[in-house]
Amino acid sequence: MHSYVARKRADDGRPSSHDSRYRQLPNKSTATVIVVDDDASIRRALRRQLQILGFNVLDFGSAEEFLTNDFPDGDACLLLDVYMPAMTGIELCKKMTEAGRHLPTILISGRDDAQTKKLIREAKPIASLLKPFDEKGLLRAIRKALPNQSNLPH
Repeated sequence: MHSYVARKRADDGRPSSHDSRYRQLPNKSTATVIVVDDDASIRRALRRQLQILGFNVLDFGSAEEFLTNDFPDGDACLLLDVYMPAMTGIELCKKMTEAGRHLPTILISGRDDAQTKKLIREAKPIASLLKPFDEKGLLRAIRKALPNQSNLPH
């Protein structure tokens, strides 16, 4: 009979951690994922997951807070909530376009209605995700937003 540890070995032959839910990048990525969401628990969860995957992460609780900061140097993408108080994610996209500031944007929303889908289409993001989304969908969207990053997991 094989032990549980033998069945749960990592690729390098070592037993994998019982708590390991996310794959780690072989090397730390130089890319930055910027999370803008008014829900602190979503920001914390995404920060933790993205850091485990090897990304640099910046997070902001509002579009206004994001706008008061500089863009990071190098490859970066924006993971942006559609519905936030004050300035929405859609309004932020328009404001950035008008200002000539560009970051590949992935829009996220907990709403799956016709109006939200229309708003997302009109904003023309690189990708969009419906909350709750899984790691596979998140990584697929990030790979689309950051095509020059060669060490992203699949």
